[in-house]
Formats: sequence, C-alpha cells, structure tokens
Amino acid sequence: MSFRPLFYWLICSAFAVMAVGATEPGLVEPDVFRFSAHAASVQPVPEPSRALLLFAGIMAMAFTYRKAWLSWKRGS
Repeated sequence: MSFRPLFYWLICSAFAVMAVGATEPGLVEPDVFRFSAHAASVQPVPEPSRALLLFAGIMAMAFTYRKAWLSWKRGS
C-alpha cells in the first residue's frame, strides 16, 4: 500500500483548512498569516459561507487535479 494518496489528501486538507482560517477569524490561530505590523490594520470580514465555499473549492480542485494526473499517467 502506497502512502502517497494519503499524504496528498492530508496536505490538501491542511492547505484548505489554513486558507479557511485566513478568511475566517477565530477558526484557526489568529496570527498565523500576519507578516508585518502594517498588515494588522487589515482584518478579514467574517463570512462563514464564503469560508466553506473556499474549502469546498480547494478540495474540488485537488480531486480534479488528482483524477487528471492519474488519467494522464495511465495513458487514458
């Protein structure tokens, strides 16, 4: 059994959760994406529906990419 698919989905899920955390304050550590003191004046607008759509979109892209990669690799 190869762990490559498991690692792929774990990394994609972690990326999606981090992206949602950046758009939705309070879901993830609040200072994860703070780069400088100047960025502190710009706060994200809390919209849970957009955060969920972002998560679903990232996971859909990951699924589509994986299907395309496997299809290309198999020569179909």
